[in-house]
Amino acid sequence: MPEKLEEWEIKKYWEIFSGLKPVDNKLSGDRVSVVFKNSQLNTDQLALIWDLSDIDQDGELDFEEFCIAMRLIFDLVNGTVAELPSTLPNWLVPGSKAHLVQANSAVSQGSNYSPNNQVDDEDEDAKLSSDFEWYISPTDKSSYESIYTASSDQYGRIKFNDLQELYETLVKVPQTDISSAWNLVNPKQAETIDKDQCLVFLHILNQRSNGKRVPRGVPASLRATFSKETPTYDLKSSQAQVSKPSSAPGHESKKHSFADSYLAKIGASQNSSAEIGTDFSATKDTDWEEVRLTRQLQDLEELISKVEKDRSQRLDPDPAVNASSMTKYELEQLLKYKEDKVASLKLSNGAPSGSLSSIKADVDLIESQVQTLQEYLQSKKDELKQLQSTLKT
Repeated sequence: MPEKLEEWEIKKYWEIFSGLKPVDNKLSGDRVSVVFKNSQLNTDQLALIWDLSDIDQDGELDFEEFCIAMRLIFDLVNGTVAELPSTLPNWLVPGSKAHLVQANSAVSQGSNYSPNNQVDDEDEDAKLSSDFEWYISPTDKSSYESIYTASSDQYGRIKFNDLQELYETLVKVPQTDISSAWNLVNPKQAETIDKDQCLVFLHILNQRSNGKRVPRGVPASLRATFSKETPTYDLKSSQAQVSKPSSAPGHESKKHSFADSYLAKIGASQNSSAEIGTDFSATKDTDWEEVRLTRQLQDLEELISKVEKDRSQRLDPDPAVNASSMTKYELEQLLKYKEDKVASLKLSNGAPSGSLSSIKADVDLIESQVQTLQEYLQSKKDELKQLQSTLKT
């Protein structure tokens, strides 16, 4: 089988998935075990298939994860592969879960973070610059938003520990400065912060990782935004009094990109242009019954179209020839009827009847009509021959 999930394949898996009656669009191990055991694969293989498929490790399979499991099973049963991979190949990773796979891989390989990586606070502080830049460049803003989107909950809020993996990549930023930055953007000491606060928090960490000292306060425009119960995110208004710094040529090129390794973990690296895995976004929130019926309708329409095409190929494609052929047929039938009528009347000449003169008049009239029809038929035959000759040339 090709190294991708075909549309027909996904629809087949959906029929199996929906037939197992998922709860909240997920299947438990008990429900999936019926299909797994029918494959007659051994227990170790089925256990590995489950581990590879349950990407979010919640103990259940959603539809995307179920597709992965089914493809792995079919590949083994059909002999397409001799053994299961130790990790999912990129083409089989759903695009919506790529960041989870990358994060799990990074965690399994271990982290370079260690308390020993933190430099002495006093020596480091002496080297820091007080020239803090509040301006957020479009590139930095994009990175911050990627981190925020990947880490926030359904209400758009973020807890301090939600970014723990990010902190571990910032080896030049001590924990005390991370906490100070959090307190700066969270003056009410709430458990969570919102998007406005998160972007500024990440910007402070970015500046600190670039050798800038964490400031003791924030601009009044930003502080006013943080004090709102329901902040309105407007980066331009928040930075109304924050001007873009003038920097020497080449300054930007010397500044390292913020949280590159963490962005790679969550699948939001600014330098990554290659897409990974299968994109299931087209099937999200889809009415699968509608999809199935639509497909059946398309199949019927294609069948009807094919029948009509075959029928048209059996007939002469030229409408003029078709019309002449039909006229010829009708005239031949009429002529046959008239000839039968004449023969019938001639046979009845010797039988008793009303008026012989009347019968003779009828015969003469019919013979005249027959002659006229024969002439008309001949003219149509000539026209037909002429049309056919024209078409051949």
